[in-house]
Amino acid sequence: MPRRILRKILPSQATLRDRWFLRPFDALLHDPSLWSTHRRNTTRSLALGIFIAFIPFPVHTVLAGVSAIYLRTNIPVAILASWITNPITFGPLYYGCYRLGLLLSGKQATTDREGFSGIGVGNMLEDIGEPLLLGCLVAGAAISGLCYWSVNRLWVWYVRRRFGRRRSLARKAQS
Repeated sequence: MPRRILRKILPSQATLRDRWFLRPFDALLHDPSLWSTHRRNTTRSLALGIFIAFIPFPVHTVLAGVSAIYLRTNIPVAILASWITNPITFGPLYYGCYRLGLLLSGKQATTDREGFSGIGVGNMLEDIGEPLLLGCLVAGAAISGLCYWSVNRLWVWYVRRRFGRRRSLARKAQS
């Protein structure tokens, strides 16, 4: 992902500074590393956002923004990457993580349900909680690491190809 494309897609620091709901955080948002589109910063932000997307809590956007500020990575990229968990994808994503957690922990899936009474839901959450969290952590770490590596390699390949073309055009112009 070249920097020019990211600069076109992502909002600028000035536009976000004008938003009323971000004014209380204005002192925190002055750091230039929170908005830079360098390869290392962008890939770290992408991996952070994807890892946070796998955490089974409903505050992905806030958690991604706060984590990006704390780790000094690109805020918009981290927030956009955390949106892979949305109302369409969260069911299959968390079910896959639950099945992965069952596989890794060696537990069996619980099929007996006592209904949706308070006790039944509590027991059901108790049964699925550990495999779900284990699967989410393992899948989140693996997929965010894979995305970090692949985007980093694609970015390096693209830049090398662009510089190679520029070098060959310069050689042709000299001869």
